Amino acid sequence: MKLYQQFDLNLNALKIGSIPNIINEIPVLVEKLVKDLLEDGYIVIESSARHMGIPRSITVVKDFTGPFVTKFSAKVRNDFDAVSKAIGIERLFE
Repeated sequence: MKLYQQFDLNLNALKIGSIPNIINEIPVLVEKLVKDLLEDGYIVIESSARHMGIPRSITVVKDFTGPFVTKFSAKVRNDFDAVSKAIGIERLFE
């Protein structure tokens, strides 16, 4: 079973002052987010539509098998949130 979660760009997070000191680094940090998720075994699909070099959405896909697949549906969101928070862009996608 493939579980997926789409995260849409939160334009409010890009307002001046909401992400202090890293506004110019956001495209690099998004690439790090994608790389870290790929290393965790996820398939990551970035939308071709971009805003200031940042994808309008990121879809994260994970293959799961076994009887407990439904218990892992929240795992995708938790991993995405943890990785994005660790690099300081947790409010960039919702």
